[in-house]
Amino acid sequence: MLTWFRKLLENWIARVFFGLLVVVFVFWGISNVMTLASTSTTVAHVDGKPIDLSTVQIEYQDELNQAEQKSTPDQATRQKIAQNALSVVVRQQIFSDIEAKLRVTVPDAALRQAIQSIPAFQTAGAFDAQKFAQVLLQNNFTQSRFIAEEKADMANQQLIGAVAAGVGAPAPLTAQIFTFLAQSRGAEIVDIAAAAQIAPPPPSAATLQRYWKNHPQKYASPAYRAIKLVILSPAVLAPTEPVSPAELQAAYAQTAANLNLPATRSVQILTVPDPSKAQKLAADWKSGATWPQIQSEAAANGATAVELDHQKQNQFPSQTLGAAIFAATPNAVTGPIAGPFGAYVFEVTNAQAAGAPPLAALATQLTQQIQLQKAQQAVNQDVDNVQDALAGQTPLDQLPGNLGLTAVEGTLDANGNTLDGTPAPIPGGADLRAAIVKAVFAAHIGDPAQLITGPNNSYFAFTLTSITPPAVKPYAQVQAQVAADWTQDQLSREAQARAAAIMQSVNSGGHFDEAAAAAGLPVTPIAAVTRGAAPVGIPQSAVPILFSLTPGQAAMLPSPDGFLVMALTKIDNPAQADAPDQVAGIEQALNKSLQTDTAESFLSGLQAREHVSIDPKLFAQIYQ
Repeated sequence: MLTWFRKLLENWIARVFFGLLVVVFVFWGISNVMTLASTSTTVAHVDGKPIDLSTVQIEYQDELNQAEQKSTPDQATRQKIAQNALSVVVRQQIFSDIEAKLRVTVPDAALRQAIQSIPAFQTAGAFDAQKFAQVLLQNNFTQSRFIAEEKADMANQQLIGAVAAGVGAPAPLTAQIFTFLAQSRGAEIVDIAAAAQIAPPPPSAATLQRYWKNHPQKYASPAYRAIKLVILSPAVLAPTEPVSPAELQAAYAQTAANLNLPATRSVQILTVPDPSKAQKLAADWKSGATWPQIQSEAAANGATAVELDHQKQNQFPSQTLGAAIFAATPNAVTGPIAGPFGAYVFEVTNAQAAGAPPLAALATQLTQQIQLQKAQQAVNQDVDNVQDALAGQTPLDQLPGNLGLTAVEGTLDANGNTLDGTPAPIPGGADLRAAIVKAVFAAHIGDPAQLITGPNNSYFAFTLTSITPPAVKPYAQVQAQVAADWTQDQLSREAQARAAAIMQSVNSGGHFDEAAAAAGLPVTPIAAVTRGAAPVGIPQSAVPILFSLTPGQAAMLPSPDGFLVMALTKIDNPAQADAPDQVAGIEQALNKSLQTDTAESFLSGLQAREHVSIDPKLFAQIYQ
């Protein structure tokens, strides 16, 4: 489907409904199948109406062509593409039946206007009939087929739009979610580092040996297996495949014709509640302060610093902020700009214009795609010869050198690591490594080498030469490590005990400052925290704990270097009038969710009413 043609005609409701139909098709699967034992080319029936195999094959071929631009799909992927193609055709048949009963029509004038407004068919902002024909030809579409599909899509949008129209979120629900998301909480923390605790006296040898015996998992060496391995993989062969400038240019021309990316911006943003502090932060930033320096200064002034990558304008939380970011000069500090939560100061670090990127930006990606396609062809040519050689019991180290094989020999554990704990040098990626390790640890010594199908169209074969069982390392070998682990445990327990004492004191009615002072530890205030923003000064895991506390209550939790104790100091609930953009965003998200639920209910009704039957043998012919 030429989905990129319709960027100006996209409707999220239609996309959601289409996705639901695809899922429902998967659930229909073979459970609602009625095998049609005949020579008919009818691959499915919808409410008694036949769907011809050729119709599904056309849709399948379109989707397969798109998939082949990235890699060569294996049979499982082709089956999924075929399922999706059949679901598209089934969906359209269901829609056509309903639209006919409801007399849903698309006026020719509206259809003409929609097609002529598609940017891919325009020259200098005006519809170009010659370009229209040329683009369709390049994508193997006839004009009649494209117009028919466009007309069907417009009718479908009318149907789904009517089903979901008028569905909206009630105001009390919007208010509840706004309060949940916008509420901020202030807190104070005490950081108790394990390394800062007084070191315990050196333990006795008996204590260390007892610790070693009680923690065998810390000092056990894993099981190891020694193997000889050969790999036949497109991913391994691809980097050696040559790519000519003509091949690269042809791939770019095809990709650019199908690529119409939206404009995006990457930006570093400060949200500053106090306008005067915003002015100071902006001045320091403009004077040459680095982003890490500005982040530290922002935290000290109660501001929030975030970094966003490749965001579209409508993805920013404020329309005003999004417009300002897209109007700003890249690599220059802008602001302060007034917003619902104070003022914004920001710097655009990357600006990507709309449309297809230049060849230079895609050259590496396209080169890798071409190399992978060539490597896949080479693997397809060599795999039978490798299989024949192994069937003839040719040892792995005597296989012909012209079969594109990569040979590896060594020892590894069940995690794919060598004797020194580093990853075994197995080429081909993490998925292939995992498949090889799994096969190796399921094999037995003496098993003949067999060619095994791996992930991503790869193959491998191996022989298992030895097995070393797991064992606990002798105490003498790990004595230094045992002593260090025992000491670290003691320091951590001391830090935990001090944190628990402070928390207990506060929760028993004491003051946080006094409890910390009694322990000789400083109290540090942290910037106000909301549920949706990244916290500053505390780990992310502390946020749900903080929002479970009542004012004056304390809690403790582990930190990377010890333990934290935090006490809630205040709760702020902003008014909806102070954040109209956020309220509007919440309302929009709720409306979409409710409309999706409505569409899903409608789909369930269709599923119950329409009788779909599939011929599995005929369907399998599509992708095999």
